[in-house]
Amino acid sequence: MSRNDERGYHYYPERHEQSGKSTLSQAMEGRGAANHVRCANNVGWCLKNNPMIKILVGAMKKHGCEIDLARHVSCENCEGRVTGGYDPETNQVVICQNNATKPSTCCSVLGHEFVHAFDACRAKVNFDNLEHLACTEIRAANLMHCSFMTAWLQGDSSVFGNIKQSHQECIKRKAVTSVIMVRNCSEEKARNVVDKVFDKCYNDMEPIGRRCRRNSKDPENALTESYLYGYSD
Repeated sequence: MSRNDERGYHYYPERHEQSGKSTLSQAMEGRGAANHVRCANNVGWCLKNNPMIKILVGAMKKHGCEIDLARHVSCENCEGRVTGGYDPETNQVVICQNNATKPSTCCSVLGHEFVHAFDACRAKVNFDNLEHLACTEIRAANLMHCSFMTAWLQGDSSVFGNIKQSHQECIKRKAVTSVIMVRNCSEEKARNVVDKVFDKCYNDMEPIGRRCRRNSKDPENALTESYLYGYSD
């Protein structure tokens, strides 16, 4: 997110008011107090129980970017159907408390945005660089969202199709959509830049180390193995 509408900032109106100030610690102030409390509880639950988020938090700590919940996660009201975002200017993850109301949705959003935070920490991503942005969106979709089932539900594949190809198309679709939202560019431009960096970014699976299948033990196994890389206590 950036400070103008061409960077998707208009989806997060409270960014204008807060200017980097976390609303997570202001749960009982102003409108949406109940949403604040619910969001804060969901975020806390995700950090305590979600294996993927535990890995990401541990990996950022390993790279010198320890997460302070009150500083780095902000529950806010958002416009439209947006569920979350990452603000590189304040180094904050935004959870859209009016849209990401379920714990499962909150964990999904938190994981996606923590990939961006990890990339900013590890690779010093320049979010104004379209190729950098496309790369981190590819990685977030790859690690946190797309599976064969997701691709099938979105119509990217059938039970008779090429699973790897359908998985990659799901990732490209989500990355292109995210780039368009953040940078307000044409679909053709977004697709071209995603295609350009796709292979390199698709194969970078740090810090999870694998593509986790839905409804499997993969996340727990990845967490168990993360101590080998110093990503867990």
